[in-house]
Amino acid sequence: RHSLARAVARAVKRRAQQVVKSVYDDEDYLLALILKEDAMVELQCKERLKKYCENLEEVDKKLNKIYPKLKDICEDKDKKCTSLKTKITGKCQTHKTTLNPIVLKALEENYDCKEHERQCLFLEGACPSVLIEDCNKLRNLCYQRKRDEVAEEVLLRALHGDLENTTECEKKIKNVCQKIGQESDELTMLCLDQKKTCVNLVKKGKSKCSTLEKEVEGTIKNNDKQRETCLLLLEQCYFYRRNCKGDKLKCDELGKKCQEQNIVYIPPGPDFDPTRPEATVAEDIELEDFYKKAAKDGVLIRRFTLRETTALLALLIQDSSATGSDNKEKCKKALEKKCKTLQEHEPLKSLCKGSGLSDDGTKKCEELQNDIDKTCKIFTSKVINSRLFDPTKGNNGILGWGGLPTFLSNEECARLESYCFYYKEACPDGKKACVNVRAACYKRGLDARANKVLQENMRGLLHGSNETWLKKFQQELVKVCEKLKEENKGSFSNDELFVLCVQPTKAARLLTHDHQMRVIFLRQQLDQKRDFPTNKDCKELGRKCQDLGKDSNQIQWPCHTLKQQCDRLGTTEILKQVLLDEHKDTLRTHENCVTYLKEKCNKWSRRGDDRFTFVCVFQNATCELMVKDVQDRCEVFKENIQTSEIVEFLKNNKNEIRRLERNCSSWYPYCNRFSPNCPDLTKGDTCAKIKEHCEPFYERKALEDALKVELRGKLNKKNKCTTALKGYCTQLGKLNNESIKNLCKDSTQGNNKNAEDKMVEELCKKLVEEVEQQCKVLPVELTVLEKSLEKDVKTYKELKKEAKKAMEKSNLVLSLVKKNESNVPKNNSENNNENKTTPSKRQDTTEHVKILRRGIKDVSVTELEVEAFDLTANVFGRYVDLKERCKKLTSDCGIKDDCKEIKDVCEKIQGVCSKLEPLKVKPHEIKTVTETNITTVTETVKEAEKTVGDGEKCKSLSTTDTWVTHTSTHTSTSTTTSTVTSRITLTSTRRCKPTKCTTGDDPEDVKPSEGLRMNGWSIMKGVLLAMMISVMI
Repeated sequence: RHSLARAVARAVKRRAQQVVKSVYDDEDYLLALILKEDAMVELQCKERLKKYCENLEEVDKKLNKIYPKLKDICEDKDKKCTSLKTKITGKCQTHKTTLNPIVLKALEENYDCKEHERQCLFLEGACPSVLIEDCNKLRNLCYQRKRDEVAEEVLLRALHGDLENTTECEKKIKNVCQKIGQESDELTMLCLDQKKTCVNLVKKGKSKCSTLEKEVEGTIKNNDKQRETCLLLLEQCYFYRRNCKGDKLKCDELGKKCQEQNIVYIPPGPDFDPTRPEATVAEDIELEDFYKKAAKDGVLIRRFTLRETTALLALLIQDSSATGSDNKEKCKKALEKKCKTLQEHEPLKSLCKGSGLSDDGTKKCEELQNDIDKTCKIFTSKVINSRLFDPTKGNNGILGWGGLPTFLSNEECARLESYCFYYKEACPDGKKACVNVRAACYKRGLDARANKVLQENMRGLLHGSNETWLKKFQQELVKVCEKLKEENKGSFSNDELFVLCVQPTKAARLLTHDHQMRVIFLRQQLDQKRDFPTNKDCKELGRKCQDLGKDSNQIQWPCHTLKQQCDRLGTTEILKQVLLDEHKDTLRTHENCVTYLKEKCNKWSRRGDDRFTFVCVFQNATCELMVKDVQDRCEVFKENIQTSEIVEFLKNNKNEIRRLERNCSSWYPYCNRFSPNCPDLTKGDTCAKIKEHCEPFYERKALEDALKVELRGKLNKKNKCTTALKGYCTQLGKLNNESIKNLCKDSTQGNNKNAEDKMVEELCKKLVEEVEQQCKVLPVELTVLEKSLEKDVKTYKELKKEAKKAMEKSNLVLSLVKKNESNVPKNNSENNNENKTTPSKRQDTTEHVKILRRGIKDVSVTELEVEAFDLTANVFGRYVDLKERCKKLTSDCGIKDDCKEIKDVCEKIQGVCSKLEPLKVKPHEIKTVTETNITTVTETVKEAEKTVGDGEKCKSLSTTDTWVTHTSTHTSTSTTTSTVTSRITLTSTRRCKPTKCTTGDDPEDVKPSEGLRMNGWSIMKGVLLAMMISVMI
């Protein structure tokens, strides 16, 4: 007995050690693949092989680029057909014998489908009558197992951390099934029997732990393997480690090893955003990405589950435990069983009452057969119309792999597979028809991955029909196949890719046909979604348009429409963010938005800013979209504040700076942006309270930011920072400002206070880490911003030249009005009377960015003057914007001494900003001088002379009278203007955020600057035209 047992054991061992010979090692398999049924007739074999080799030599002269055995076959082609029929027939019979016991029952757990599927792929075309039925059954079993494994993996991910035992699993799976049970038919099936599912999941979870433990240990020890396996293992660690006892997995150690290779795993799910609804289970487990990975294995899963009561009941009565004489009895018993655990089966809720059937349930079971018959008629017609089943043909209507239709879309496959999942047992010929349905959809998935990789490398060649095109296509195909084989270490990544590469002529037909079908399916999608696409549509359909449009003109205009609508969506989102950053109530109501947007669009148009041209054309629609989105987010934000109890948490931790830092930096920025547009956020326990409780943190943060400036150049190493900060703290200790002193000492209450040295070390550690994080992000950001800045400065300089030319051509003079300390234009007139020719204080001290024209009434302005005026205004607007950006970038470059990675780009920024100059202007000062001249006219009257004698002496006397006959007073007032060429320095008090500077019009905290006056005149008209531009920066 013992010897017999040992003999059996040895036989089993030898059988286990036998490895099925790969089809790639035997040229007979290759000949069967290429020649199909012609391989079974020697004459036809020789003719077809000769033609094949001649065609192959035209595109691959040495016959060695694709597969080495092809050269041997073609060099000795006359002998290859001898006895080939016998060889292939033997292989086909052997394979059929092997498949018979496998396809008659469920696949064993450790059974590997790959090699047997591969033999079917190569041999079936040569022996269709022998292998078609069994090969299709095998593919159906393998395909269904893959789909089941995907569904189980989805639940394993969704239940991570809750699979220590079946009790914990059963508590959680109810909620999970309600949220993702409809994502596939297989998930629906698993959710219908949750107890059984949990038993299997707990078992698989433990199996995952032991497997993962070995793989993690192997990767930690093998440095060369880390780059290939890090991300995959870290992902599995994230989902499975919480189901494993202890810390045997060493996932943290693996994480450090991978980080040394600059590989970091980012957990799934969206980033924190309290204005968005809570992440769904599908988002938390990255279901969409997981399905994309499954597609690479040929499994295309789309959400099209029927989930109607008829379908669910049809599925339940297929269960072997459902007993009864007919479907009505089976339905009642199956439903009674499910009604006892109704909370697990929400779709069946209306059919149950208590723990038994309701009247609706009884009625539904009585009508079930009629409902099934109606559905079966619909299903049968769909299958026949899709050419997936014809009982009049051989092989019981089962189609061969090469005869399956290739025009099915993913949506059609999902629909037909759902019908098969629920009704294959209930419909006449349902099983046979569904064998073809599943095989066709499986083939579509397997072919899709091969077609995709070849089409991606052959864009521009996927359309054509003449011989020249065909030859060029095949030559390029051979090159692409050779490259793909080298990239995969000398082999092809999948069998379908190999099949296409060794048959270039067939590949040309299949790839172009597949491309055309993709174009047709895309056109159908575009017709449905191009006018009102979602962000997801824009990403997916836009990518398809970009790829398929290179070889098709049929989708040019639909894709153009889609691009326009997606550009509008994207621009609307950017505009919404710009308006939110202005912290105004623009998006509170539709009226506010339209009014504000109209003003903004006019300014953008005048400045030549075309960023938002498209949304400005559709202002009402744009505002409707933005306001609705913001108001919806306001509601969600308010709910999330209440649900999270963040206000209470902040209140209870207002003295814990570290906790405040973690939470305030997440919540308060959203309050700051949304509160002006969300009235409810300023009431009660919402943003007003968050702001109040976060105030201590932001006060300290302001001090820390100032400290970072003081310690520049010493924040690249912790010891340098510590030394410098200790000295700084010594100086701070002499001040009476407690808030500044608190930087160097712990403000924690109680016995947990840290010593000053420890506080300094912790603060330095924090500052150094912050700088390190900035050093990782800034190089890329600054490089992009520097290029953008350089481009915009170049545009600015060109516009400045145009403005100068326009000013000279139109005789426009730009001048700067000098002002006194009160921001009033200087005027040394001797009297203080108002003068109509002098600007008033109110006009000069403007509070908004406006261009004011002042001049003599009824004086016409020429087009040249208008053009020069607008160009000049545009130049000054751009200059202010560029100065702000330079200021922000210069601030970011402040850490260049601590961050070597940004030194080069910061030098470029400095070079660009240092050469930025404004348009030259002339200070304009008006002096009024009043002079008074008094002219006096006098008249002199002289009387006749008289002689008065005194003896010998005589004297002559005369009298002269002077009369003032007229006095004239003339007062003249002269106004002189001094213009001296100089430069103007425009300043701004606009505030910038740490990451992005506000560059829109009408920013916050605006202070009036000196006014700008433009004087333009025409010599021919002899009329002086004065124009005033007052710019508030």
